[in-house]
Amino acid sequence: MSNGTTAIQKREVVELLNQSEKAISERLPAGIDPRKFLLTVATLCQKNPDLANCDPKSVLLAVYEAAELGVNMSPALQLGYLIPYGSKAQFQLGYRGMIQKAYETGDVKTIFAEVVYEHDKFQRQFAPKRNVFHAPADGERGDKIGAYALIEFKDGSLDWEYMTTEQVERRRKHSKQSNGMLWTTFWEEGWRKTPIRALFKRIPLTSRALEAFAEAVSREALEDEEEPAGRLELAADSPIAQANPPAQPQSTPQEAPIAKNGQSTPAEPRMHDIAVLIGAKDTVFRGDVRRIVEDLPKIGAKLNKASKTWTMPAGRTHELLSLCDKKTVTWVEVDSNGNVVPQPEEEQHETLFNS
Repeated sequence: MSNGTTAIQKREVVELLNQSEKAISERLPAGIDPRKFLLTVATLCQKNPDLANCDPKSVLLAVYEAAELGVNMSPALQLGYLIPYGSKAQFQLGYRGMIQKAYETGDVKTIFAEVVYEHDKFQRQFAPKRNVFHAPADGERGDKIGAYALIEFKDGSLDWEYMTTEQVERRRKHSKQSNGMLWTTFWEEGWRKTPIRALFKRIPLTSRALEAFAEAVSREALEDEEEPAGRLELAADSPIAQANPPAQPQSTPQEAPIAKNGQSTPAEPRMHDIAVLIGAKDTVFRGDVRRIVEDLPKIGAKLNKASKTWTMPAGRTHELLSLCDKKTVTWVEVDSNGNVVPQPEEEQHETLFNS
């Protein structure tokens, strides 16, 4: 890619971030300076050519995810990263970020992960009570044989997850960047994150904070999935709509939405398998989901049996669209009145920086 094309792409990314300042601010937890957060992200995009060359829409979506978690992406802190996967960008929690967010829930007393070597003293106990003992060897520790994560809750309960070298390596091989810095230069971080991911698939979610953290860890594990596809806007007024979204298939107008408990739901689609209503916080969809129904809980979707609709966090809408693309499920976006969302017109905006 020529320097001129790179400069244009970089300017588009930064410009879209500037347009999105209000939407990003609304997603940030209290106490985080939105302007400082945005400047950090914009600086990352300007300094990283691979990131600047990503689809601007995917960069914005990744930034939304980081903002919802309140993760400072300063490289010095190593809490979270914007990772380019080809032409798409994705947000990833770092090992330190996972630990910090776990403590922030207020439910966790202790959480950590360690690599185990062949000369270490390491014992696992499953019954009558789950426990683990690990004493690093003095001097030469030998080859690494596995890794474990341990969590202790404020109520005194404890759980852990151990993974062998074969299990960790199997997950590394399925990663999009199996030979990236996470698995080579900083391989300890990759090994520690892997059992944390497995552990959070089963811990009791006794609070909304723990649910949010488990969801973040689950989303982080999606680095092993295929790249997002389809339109990625999160709300009707999202600046993503200003970034030349691909044309949608022609469709007839939808029926009026059905009101359930005062909330609008998307109408049954006519020329598509499902109709999708994207809100600021939640996305609601309905229709023929038989080809993807087994995967819906994995992306945070929950079924409302009364209204026959599915609800999921709006920040994970791209996962739904990617799933539909993989399983050849056609979809159409509708507004709160059940009408197909028309193509927005392009607008011109000022940028944060002069690139």
